[in-house]
Amino acid sequence: IRQLLKDIHHRGHEIGLHPSYEAYRDHGQTEDEFQRLLQVCGEEGIQQDCWGGRQHYLRWQAPITWRNWASVGLNYDSTLSYADYAGFRCGICYEFPVYDLERSKPLPLLERPLIVMEGSVLGEQYMNLQGEEALNCMFRLKDRCRLFNGDFTLLWHNSQFDLPQMWEMYKAIIGG
Repeated sequence: IRQLLKDIHHRGHEIGLHPSYEAYRDHGQTEDEFQRLLQVCGEEGIQQDCWGGRQHYLRWQAPITWRNWASVGLNYDSTLSYADYAGFRCGICYEFPVYDLERSKPLPLLERPLIVMEGSVLGEQYMNLQGEEALNCMFRLKDRCRLFNGDFTLLWHNSQFDLPQMWEMYKAIIGG
């Protein structure tokens, strides 16, 4: 894992936090996992100005998850999406500052809305689209983001790359 982190960093990519299943509502767990990531990255000479990530299984609870992320020093979250349907859960394709409605105050955290997770489009339990239909769905969302000069945030699990057609679909989406 340490070598993988170094490889990712040397390629110029950002390393992010992907907390465990229950961390979305557990401040201590979020803090422990983030501090462990920072420690390992520091030991490997990996420095970043910005730290963010996404919750496991898109698990999120307002305002708890955002409070946890902000209080441990993360800069952004990219969890907000619907697992069962790709699109605009937040209604926009721009990052935005988050606000704690219960405490009536802004939090020092940005939300980067997740527009497409490949599992939402391809998963049998979700949209269950295949081939050209799946690709067209993802391109429509990417084009909508482009139309408004927004950010197309894509989550593609590396476990999908076992199948050549998934690799080709991924390359088409990020290249097109």
